[in-house]
Amino acid sequence: MPKTILIIDDFASVRLYHMSFLARKGYRCIGAGDGNEALARLHGDHIDLILLDMVMPGMDGGEFLNRLDREPGCAGIPVLAITSESTLAQAVADDSGRSMHVLSKPVMPDALLTAVRELLPQTETAESLPAL
Repeated sequence: MPKTILIIDDFASVRLYHMSFLARKGYRCIGAGDGNEALARLHGDHIDLILLDMVMPGMDGGEFLNRLDREPGCAGIPVLAITSESTLAQAVADDSGRSMHVLSKPVMPDALLTAVRELLPQTETAESLPAL
């Protein structure tokens, strides 16, 4: 069973790019355009990793993280912040006491894949399955 990644970004093009790229690498991807939509997705799916944009209208990444940690069973989900505001992301992580990895936009595909693989235990993905 592939690992599930929740990708939260208010820019549809960025969200869809990350979803498409990671799906081709064997991950199951779910998208959300804002923090409220992402919280709703947590109730319907088992999430293994969250890719989080820190600057979004409405509920920003910091508020989302505060709410995430109050959701039953969600405090341990690893978070990878993908943002143009890496200083803000690190400050939010420091304030919350949450361990969080940060990548600055624009993210190169190899850097994204390396970070995802670092945060998720090794599993069989489409790339690691034997050819038929």
